[in-house]
Amino acid sequence: MHDEEIAAHQGDHDHDHHHEHGHDHDDAKPDVNRHDARIRAHCLTLDEPLDWEAFALWLGSLARYRGDDLLRVKGILNVVGQDKPIAVHGVQHLFHPPAQLPAWPDADRRSRLVLITRDMTREMLEASLRSYRDGPPPFDASAGGSPGP
Repeated sequence: MHDEEIAAHQGDHDHDHHHEHGHDHDDAKPDVNRHDARIRAHCLTLDEPLDWEAFALWLGSLARYRGDDLLRVKGILNVVGQDKPIAVHGVQHLFHPPAQLPAWPDADRRSRLVLITRDMTREMLEASLRSYRDGPPPFDASAGGSPGP
């Protein structure tokens, strides 16, 4: 640009900004969790293949008890006994049937799950998934008490 063009361009911005003109003057980087402090996107990556029954029970329980706060779920899963990935996606209490994809998108065979939630921490999601994946701790009758709630 020539000096005159630069001056003219700068002059274009010497006015009130009460209208849209295709660019933003906020130099701060946007927050990826831009909604508010209560809404977060969690990306879970699981190295080991998942047991489908345990995973489905976990996700169903999460939807049943926290569905209003389970804003979006989308994932590609490595399921025990399946050579192709299984895609899952849903919103709150509504989930589409799982779909087997024709092939993995690349050599990475880890399960990847994205959850957009309200008032749920990554730690809570990981711990609850782990409890379904690993099963309940064995009941020790010698410890006393009853085996269930």
